[in-house]
Amino acid sequence: MLDSLFLPKSIAIIGASNRPLTIGYRITQNLKDIGFKGPIYPVNPKDPEINGLKAYPSIMAIPGEVDLAHIVVKNTMVPQMLEECGKKGVKAVIINTAGFKEIGGDGIELEKQIKEIGKKYNVRIFGPNCQGVMNTEEVNPVYANFTFTRIKPGFISILAQSGGVGEVINQRLAQLDVGVRMYASNGNAADISIPEIMEYWGQDSKTRVIILHIESLANPQEFIRVASKITLHKPILGMKTGRTAMGARAVASHTGSLMKADTAIEAVFKKCGIISFTNQEDICQAAIAFALQPIPLGPRVGIITNTGGPAIIATDECIEGGLTIADISEDTKKHLKANLFPEASVNNPVDVLATAGPKEFAVAIEALLKEPNVDSILINFVTPFFVDCAGVAREMKRIAATAQKPMVINTMTDKKQWAETLEIIRSSGIPAYDLAETAAKALVALTRYGEYRKRLSESKDIRIAEYKDVNLDATKAIIDNARKSGREFLSLGEALGVLYNYKIPAAKFVIVDKPEDILVSAGYAGFPLALKIDSPEIIHKTEQSAVILNITSKEQLANEVAGIKRRFASQNARYLIQEYLTGGREVIIGANYIENLGHLIMFGLGGIFVEVMKDVAFAINPLTYLETLDMIRSVKGYKILEGIRGRKGIDMDKLIEMMMRVSQLLRDCPEIKELDLNPMMLYPEADRCKAVDVRIRV
Repeated sequence: MLDSLFLPKSIAIIGASNRPLTIGYRITQNLKDIGFKGPIYPVNPKDPEINGLKAYPSIMAIPGEVDLAHIVVKNTMVPQMLEECGKKGVKAVIINTAGFKEIGGDGIELEKQIKEIGKKYNVRIFGPNCQGVMNTEEVNPVYANFTFTRIKPGFISILAQSGGVGEVINQRLAQLDVGVRMYASNGNAADISIPEIMEYWGQDSKTRVIILHIESLANPQEFIRVASKITLHKPILGMKTGRTAMGARAVASHTGSLMKADTAIEAVFKKCGIISFTNQEDICQAAIAFALQPIPLGPRVGIITNTGGPAIIATDECIEGGLTIADISEDTKKHLKANLFPEASVNNPVDVLATAGPKEFAVAIEALLKEPNVDSILINFVTPFFVDCAGVAREMKRIAATAQKPMVINTMTDKKQWAETLEIIRSSGIPAYDLAETAAKALVALTRYGEYRKRLSESKDIRIAEYKDVNLDATKAIIDNARKSGREFLSLGEALGVLYNYKIPAAKFVIVDKPEDILVSAGYAGFPLALKIDSPEIIHKTEQSAVILNITSKEQLANEVAGIKRRFASQNARYLIQEYLTGGREVIIGANYIENLGHLIMFGLGGIFVEVMKDVAFAINPLTYLETLDMIRSVKGYKILEGIRGRKGIDMDKLIEMMMRVSQLLRDCPEIKELDLNPMMLYPEADRCKAVDVRIRV
């Protein structure tokens, strides 16, 4: 538990100062300003009083117990101060001081030293190189931080690896007059980690939504474990900066070349159910909706407007975000027609007209709240001078008090002229936005989270497959043999052997050592066939003219054999004869290993199209059935796989099985650094679905 950090009963500031432009002064002032009710102990051997508070020469001189201590001294003095905190029995420390592992060299050793001292005395360390924490708990609020933003109680908790990013989010919410529950920016995170803080907030009943900013993940698997547990009942809105930190290394496989810089972290967020954002404004605006509104039960949105243009903008934004414009029932349309102005549009969007007053808005809102085909409501409200706008706002507030569906509103108005109206809307709990697209984006975020939670609660397909018919020992032997030989890539024959061991079907093949044996063995594969050089040194065979496709006769094969003998006479290579598959749908199944995270699996349209179209999806291994199905459905070419223009679709169950067998292979063999099945030929008949080419790096 982190109560000593977020709910301390007493706080010491080691390095407190009477100079206003210092961290040691600002922290004492912030604690006084927020109304911290426990004792505040400034520690400074030179001043008997700091900022109107009695000061002490050392932590040991403080007469009472200390739950939390700020350490704001030179980095080389921190170990000594931490040692004294340990002897005093301090439960947690916030080390604001910089100059640790972030500077490298001696700083790395210094951080190791403070971690050892913390373990020695069981003192929890927050930081170093950090801002601190805040908590607006009414019983005893805490502002153990050196920033200036004045915060009020709310339901949003902010966790930021970067203090600068976190404080900008904090300031923006304050500008929007939105309250914050807790705040933490833990810098280097030498001890208390992001997952640990998330877990603490996940159990906090007053935190309705968590805003998360990260630059890197020290322990991705622990992050996934904690975040996945939280998002089952509480939303996390995530933003990652420095998105070049993962996956930028150039690799030989198609999978690696297709992986964008931020692909890995996006896959982590998706696996955990974290709603991803790329900028601070959108994440703040969405957080407001999560803090104030219920989660929609589905994607169907009803739009109410008293002006045309913004309704079109909202409609476009909703559709692009994956929402559907609800089909309003005939009964609801009749009710609207009978109670709105004759010229009003009762389709969706419902246009109540610019002349609509309190009665008309109330009729429309209440009708859509009762409409079974509507899951959420977006209201566009321009404030005409000839309408009782405050009355409209009061009706909205009345209805919102008992509404069971989420509502957001776009208020297009002069904030000074219509201050009373806006204040009534704000007090209603309906999130009010300045732009139609902002309101729509917030609703999209609410819906995405609702869909994630709904799928998990309703689906039985969240287990990881465990196939019993695999041959792990034989696979390990192949990998070990390659590594002992100093080879990074398996030969094609070895890679196909790995697939065979995991019952991942591949095109029929035979391997021979001499070109002369090719003609003799061709009958096994049958015509048409493909001829490939089998060498771990030849990775992209097409580019190196090491593969000949669609050989239809013995005469053609003889000519191709002669050509191969000339081109590869100097190489110690073997020859692979393989049945040539045509007429199927080509897909790629790939994987790339990322340090500390595991395998990132890729799926998309295969063959030459994978690099041209880049129509791919990624997920973190291991895959569940539901994740596998989501990957397949998320690619733009999914309809091609389903079947179009009278052409039958592929056997989807077989594709899912093959992907889950690949997932198990990677789970069993973390030594595999890259895997690339490209293409995998798919057909309506399960027994025809086979891999054609495979590359494996270990």
